[in-house]
Amino acid sequence: MNFMYPLLLSLLVLLPLLGLSIFKRRGTLRFPTLQVLAGAGIRSKWFSGNLLTILRLAGLGFIVVALARPLGENPKIKRDAEGLDIVLAIDTSKSMEARDFSFGGSRPNRLEVVKNVISDFIKDRPSDRIAMVVFGSEAFTQAPLTLDHEVLQRFLAQIRIGMAGDATAIGDGIAASVKRLETIEAKSRIVILLTDGSNTSGRIEPLVATDAAVALGVKVYTIGVGSEGDSPTTMNGLPATQRHDIDVNLLQEIAKRTGGQFFLATDTAALINVYDTIDKLEKTKLRVDSFEHFDDRFSSFAFAGLGFLLMELLVSLTRFRKIP
Repeated sequence: MNFMYPLLLSLLVLLPLLGLSIFKRRGTLRFPTLQVLAGAGIRSKWFSGNLLTILRLAGLGFIVVALARPLGENPKIKRDAEGLDIVLAIDTSKSMEARDFSFGGSRPNRLEVVKNVISDFIKDRPSDRIAMVVFGSEAFTQAPLTLDHEVLQRFLAQIRIGMAGDATAIGDGIAASVKRLETIEAKSRIVILLTDGSNTSGRIEPLVATDAAVALGVKVYTIGVGSEGDSPTTMNGLPATQRHDIDVNLLQEIAKRTGGQFFLATDTAALINVYDTIDKLEKTKLRVDSFEHFDDRFSSFAFAGLGFLLMELLVSLTRFRKIP
């Protein structure tokens, strides 16, 4: 325990002296014989005198401690987060309907698996501003940069296959993502681009958009998703297979030029591991300032002291009162 005015505690030394002086001031009655006090209960009177003195000294002691302003320790940590600015670029082209990934005992389409994994990634980045861009034949912003991750999760849930067209415009996806970060003055700006195909559409060439990212200091992580060979899917409501080759060389070049990394996820476990790896590589920087917060406990000791003095007063009105 700490005290605001610790020097006042030196007054506690005076309490034993005060107690001795109280005992010495007590008068002594002289009788020619002890028969006079035979029924007076000498032991009881002696005990009551000591009890009252103890109560008074305890009360004064607590009041002295209260005046010294005791402070109860309550350590806290102040954390000022310097979060990252992250854009999640998500392929919503027709090929994301493939059902080659399993999740929760079933086989939803690739996009549903991706959304679940990304949802967990967002939960693990509470201090980061995150935006979402979706791309297919074109690209647009699904959610702007925000720290409100609850709203972000709602935007994520609304993403559907084909909402940006059926083809794959990787260049437009990068360009739209970089544009979200263009005017942001942050030390760390990254794009995490996920696709299951190659660039088949769009107005901007992927490497041209990549050079724009390099010029702005934006790092791009690229993720290729999909199993090798033919993948089960549905066409017109009927089971079918499809084959979509990932342009690994392009995704590797995009990552290399921007200082990011390329990852290939051929199943759900690998996809989860990719986002876990990126999470570890791009950790939020925290400035941690430790400080002590103290609770003022003046009132607790003051009330205790007053309680003992009040108890002394009440006890002195009973059969334990002193003989004058």
